[in-house]
Amino acid sequence: MPAKKKVAAEVKPEAAVETVKKPVAEAAAEKPAKVVAEKKAPAEKKAPAKAAAPKETVKVQFGGDEYDFAAIKKAVEADYKSKFKGKVKKVEIYIKPEDKAVYYVINSDFSDKVAL
Repeated sequence: MPAKKKVAAEVKPEAAVETVKKPVAEAAAEKPAKVVAEKKAPAEKKAPAKAAAPKETVKVQFGGDEYDFAAIKKAVEADYKSKFKGKVKKVEIYIKPEDKAVYYVINSDFSDKVAL
């Protein structure tokens, strides 16, 4: 029986436990450092690309004639600026193809007409 004691004495269960404890302790120490590093430098988020506004074209057709709204708007603005030098806050445009004219009201206090 003394041989069994000798074998038991040679194998140290504490040594096996220590070798297991060290890697677990080291791994536990590394994990918080990685988590902290990830929190400090968050991944960059890309903003979703905004779609460009579609190009609008407005045409008025009446009696075989066609009128472009962009050209009408420019004519109204040019007419108003030739007569007054104020800020335009509100524009109302009334197209009367049967009269071949565009009536407009600017800032609710000035009105006039432009021939088509």
